[in-house]
Amino acid sequence: MRVQALLCGLLVAAPLAAEAQPLAGWGAPAENADVLYFGGRPREAFDLLEEHLEANPHDYEALWRAARSAVVLGVAEEGIRQQNGWLDPAIVLGDRAVSERPDGIDGIYWRGAAAGRRAMTAGPGYGADLAQRVYDDAHAILVLDPSHGGAHNLLGKLNYEIMSLSRIERFIGRTFVRKQALRDSSWEAAEEHLRVAAESWPDFVLFQFDLAQLHRKRGRGDEARSTLRHVTEMVPLHPSDASFQDEARRYLEELGS
Repeated sequence: MRVQALLCGLLVAAPLAAEAQPLAGWGAPAENADVLYFGGRPREAFDLLEEHLEANPHDYEALWRAARSAVVLGVAEEGIRQQNGWLDPAIVLGDRAVSERPDGIDGIYWRGAAAGRRAMTAGPGYGADLAQRVYDDAHAILVLDPSHGGAHNLLGKLNYEIMSLSRIERFIGRTFVRKQALRDSSWEAAEEHLRVAAESWPDFVLFQFDLAQLHRKRGRGDEARSTLRHVTEMVPLHPSDASFQDEARRYLEELGS
């Protein structure tokens, strides 16, 4: 499946071998961006795509890839302002990609991923709007592909973050904000979607890490340790995977493994 191959990083062997080689004449900007991205150079991938989009603003393949790089770069930043400096443009790029191809799964997914990350640092009103965007985008993907691991992870993480709020915060949100994403949230939904995501796309470090986080949050020490150990042993695919593996090692130390 083309979408899963691109997302899961099955191109990783070629990028790592070619990481130090020049890109001139290699092919289309989207292909060069994949080489850079999976070679651990998301900023260079973003810069290449940004330049290409100045002359080709309607290129769907470039738009969703630029959103992907921006999300990863935002995740890597430490400060909230710095994170949002990448995540806000990622949402815009996702919007543009979806506008060009409303049924394009890649565009919908990376817009949802950007919105989900941005919601974690947003105020209550905007955060609720972003949460609903994640909910809507994930369900739109599942209509097109019911087994899409990325969509299940978006829903699982959304439920996890909402249920991690205090009871008062959830009550206020469900009562006054009236977003379906808030009303439908539950720990059962979080676990189901995170589990399906991890099983559907087992090579995704983030999906295994998110499942381990849920086990840890729910007080399941043995399951958390087992999944975290698995995370540390996986082959990194996306540029942000190494940071998730470092976090997994820290959590293992805290759990006394």
